[in-house]
Amino acid sequence: MSTYIRSRNAAWGLGCSTSLYSQAVFHPQAVGALFIGLLQSTGLLVGAVNVLGFTGLGTLALGVGYAAVTAAAIGLQLALQKKPAAPQPSDVQTNIRQEISPRRRIYGRYLTGSVIVFGFRRGEKSYLLHYVCEGPISGYVSFRLDKKPVTLDGDGFVTQEQYQVGGRSRVQILTTLGTMNDEPFAELLAAFPELDTPLTPFRHRGCAMALQIVEQVSQDKLQDVYPNNMPSLQFVIDALEDVYDPRTDSWGFSDNAGCCLLTEIMDVYGLTSASTEDIDFNSFAAFAEHCDENVALRSGGVEKRYRCAGPIFLDAENEDRIKAIASVCNGDVFMDRQGRIAVRQKLRATPGIALRAMNGDHLSIQLEGGRPLQKRFNTVKVGYVDPALNWKANEVRWRHPDFYVEDGSELLSSFTVNLCPSATQAQRLAKLAVYENNPDYVGSLTSGPQALDLMEDYVFTLDLSPEETFERVAAATDVIEYDAEQMSVSSPFMIFGANATDWNPAEDEQDQVIVPPDLPANVDDVTLVVLVTVEIQENSAPVLKFSWTAAGGATLPDSYAQQVEVSAADADEWNPATVNQDQNTAIFAAVADGGSYDWRIRNVASGKTFDWQNSTAPVTVVVDDTPPAALLSFSAGDGTGQFTANFGTTNDAHLATVAIYKTAPGATLNRATNLIGRYAVAPGISYALPIASGSGAFDIYAEPFNRSDIAGPLAGPDQATVS
Repeated sequence: MSTYIRSRNAAWGLGCSTSLYSQAVFHPQAVGALFIGLLQSTGLLVGAVNVLGFTGLGTLALGVGYAAVTAAAIGLQLALQKKPAAPQPSDVQTNIRQEISPRRRIYGRYLTGSVIVFGFRRGEKSYLLHYVCEGPISGYVSFRLDKKPVTLDGDGFVTQEQYQVGGRSRVQILTTLGTMNDEPFAELLAAFPELDTPLTPFRHRGCAMALQIVEQVSQDKLQDVYPNNMPSLQFVIDALEDVYDPRTDSWGFSDNAGCCLLTEIMDVYGLTSASTEDIDFNSFAAFAEHCDENVALRSGGVEKRYRCAGPIFLDAENEDRIKAIASVCNGDVFMDRQGRIAVRQKLRATPGIALRAMNGDHLSIQLEGGRPLQKRFNTVKVGYVDPALNWKANEVRWRHPDFYVEDGSELLSSFTVNLCPSATQAQRLAKLAVYENNPDYVGSLTSGPQALDLMEDYVFTLDLSPEETFERVAAATDVIEYDAEQMSVSSPFMIFGANATDWNPAEDEQDQVIVPPDLPANVDDVTLVVLVTVEIQENSAPVLKFSWTAAGGATLPDSYAQQVEVSAADADEWNPATVNQDQNTAIFAAVADGGSYDWRIRNVASGKTFDWQNSTAPVTVVVDDTPPAALLSFSAGDGTGQFTANFGTTNDAHLATVAIYKTAPGATLNRATNLIGRYAVAPGISYALPIASGSGAFDIYAEPFNRSDIAGPLAGPDQATVS
């Protein structure tokens, strides 16, 4: 009876190209043969034969094989069960308010939203605790509120004018990087002391978190400050900091797809940088170097060959997590002869061995044209996420020009690589997919035992000379069978286009992504010329009246509205004025005579609020700018313990008070230090004001003032003696 060893090489199966289980043997005889090989390698074969005999040993090996196949079948059945829909980039880039959400690890630079794990209002502030992703991350690049970029000061307060009310920012954003040393936000515990339980471990340690503190504003400002109610929060982050680079034996931030692939494998299987018996780190180092190669761009410059940016959801199947990264870098993860996890390029032009007819390597061979009649395609459309388009999902195409002419029309196939951050990288992957699924030739080959090397490396040189002038790089596909009795190896194979892995940007970069310009709606700010006057209401209270026109004689569009705010000079406590939009005027009441005020005005048009145009100098409120008339017949009278100020007032409506001053005889008047008092008077009346004083001789002055403290002519001095 012949014994066949069949090894499934799944490197060219699209559904399982990166599976560590894809090389599992689905034939009980093959498992049994491998079992016997294991006994031989461990020195136990002779003892087993002596105890069981050859027939008994074969039966035992076959039983082991059937047990393995049964377990594999059960696992395959579970694997083929319908999975939940895969998350889309737009799902990651939004705030999700739910109690349970899959944990996620993010690689590279990426725009992400969050999962709100706590939200509560206390007093005038709302506190929202956001889960960003697993940590540690390298850092936060930028922040967005309601999808608009914002900047933060050193304390995390948003500096944009929209969120400034009453001279201070009303939104604060605090963050952690997700290290194991992170502690709860002190601001959160200060607001909610009942959450401060020192004996309970911080449940979000090791997770990148953000605390968003939003302070309430008055109802009249709500639409301007929070037009969408609670502002949504997004982050652009340089994500996972702990990416392992086998080339330097170091950890750090990296978007090298090969390093990200290795890091994910180590996390999935609980391995470390010291797991040299489980991982072929040399193969990963070479693959990382391949990913770091510079590839020329059609527009000029270069980019790295394969980068990785985006989320991996930790509730996904282990194999799917690995495959998600391998799919962005043409990676094939496999088990090498030492049973270690290794990686190589999936579609490549570098063979591992050569099988040549002149050396007798071909016992039999069949060869025919390779493009399938069913499900053939000449164009691939790839979905990816483009940072240049604000991290939106986008699509690019790559078409094989010769296949397109041969087929007579576009035959399309599509796939999505959400971790791909580049349009040109997506096109390189598309080209590989076209060549992989449209080989030049397919065939089958039977060779000698030297072809067992195909189990280690399925890419080989097929040389038919001297009978045929034919030498091409081929790849074994599907099952590799070994007939131990005949000492032969059989396998189907494919031969791909000669330039499958080449990249000529002038020809191959077929789909250039054009970043749309920031198209304005022709709604531009208009500089305003503002006139401010003081008016007296019927109740004699002063108000500030504003009127404005467009600067430079321009026309102020009717669709433009204005907002006016006033603050006491240097107080930075702004209050709105009442605007009459039809008249382009505004009134601000409750100002004090003699007070100084700053003002600001801004335009609002087509839903866009422009920046404030500020006053260059304070406005001083002057109700009456006409000085009062001179006093009549001023004199000072002597007295005991007092003197008398005698004067008459004219019938002057601008007169409000009279100030009396007292100095030493002949001294220069100092109004600030020599003032005795201000006395309210009425027009058209004669006064004899008794004023208490110490004894001595004094010069007496009198000065009239209007209600706005504008002085009239000074009267005096006249001497008075107090005994």
